[in-house]
Amino acid sequence: MKHTITILLFASLFFTSCTEKPADQSGLPEILLKKSQDILPISSFVENLDYLELKVNEAKIEFGDILDVKELDGDLIIHQRRAREISFIRFTRKGDFINTIVSNREGSGKIKQPLDIICYQNDFAVLAEDGIYIVGKDGKYKAKLIAAKMPGTKFFESNNQFYVVNDVPDYGLYTVYSQNGNAKKVSFPEDRLKDLGHSNLAVSGTNNISLVSSYSDTVFAYNNSAFQPEYLIESDGYPSFAEMWRNTGDKDDIETLKYIHNTHHSKIKSYFENSNYIFLTYWLGSHQTTALINKNGWEATYFAEAVNNIDGGIWDNPSFLSQANELYIPITAYKVSGHKISDKRHNEFEKVQLHIAATGNPVLMRCQLK
Repeated sequence: MKHTITILLFASLFFTSCTEKPADQSGLPEILLKKSQDILPISSFVENLDYLELKVNEAKIEFGDILDVKELDGDLIIHQRRAREISFIRFTRKGDFINTIVSNREGSGKIKQPLDIICYQNDFAVLAEDGIYIVGKDGKYKAKLIAAKMPGTKFFESNNQFYVVNDVPDYGLYTVYSQNGNAKKVSFPEDRLKDLGHSNLAVSGTNNISLVSSYSDTVFAYNNSAFQPEYLIESDGYPSFAEMWRNTGDKDDIETLKYIHNTHHSKIKSYFENSNYIFLTYWLGSHQTTALINKNGWEATYFAEAVNNIDGGIWDNPSFLSQANELYIPITAYKVSGHKISDKRHNEFEKVQLHIAATGNPVLMRCQLK
């Protein structure tokens, strides 16, 4: 079957909202980005935690660095890189190996540069650099559904259309690929700045999809067939990238780059959201801050660093926020063995260190939010 590509232009409201700060949306909840110097014990926002050991050595498979974590159909999907091999590997929620879904190096599901994976009908859809593929849940290659150079690294599906969130210039915020339709080019209002911002997609379950972009002061939520404004983003004392964009005026390209480089501004680094929480890390100038927002009451907690005072273990960057309010934090066996427990009142982590030293398996720390 011949497939064509549809690159949809945004509706005027969405397009305007992505380039101009909305003046008529003051009723939207506000995400305030403010600087914090606080070092918080994780017990202030984590109820309890446990460690999920990924049993790769028992399955006799090679395993590298964890790039991303997802939960699909009740199983954990780990996106991992080892040397030049990139693959998606499926585990149970107890950490038992199920199968390798796709790898760019071996097996019948060999796909060049796999980037993201989602459930699609009774199979998996895999986003790669050169298109979108269908792979069975047993890891067997089925078809190349769409052949095109992909402009982003994250995607989702709705109504038999694939939405690819764009990370490269000259495409806009997202591109929609379907089987029918005419191709239309989406261009940024300011072509000279089109390569300075990136889009960020947060997906947690089929009904929780958010789009965050450096080009906008707004978080958009996907609803059936379009993105709608959901939250406004405000920066405490720092202009946002979108504000700087609007202030470039008639500066030429070199002046614009100098202005952006020399002006401390806010920029979101990572964004996770589910039905109850928003967890985001951002830069204000050269300072990094993390915010946890409880959407029930819109209570926000800010911190610059976090210390694991529950068992004396590690705190690191989360890769996934589940619908069960669990933050998943990948920890390598190397980090586990090298961690020094400074608070001897909490030394339960020593048991984890001894076990992982014996197995060499990677670990996911699961933190249940309060």
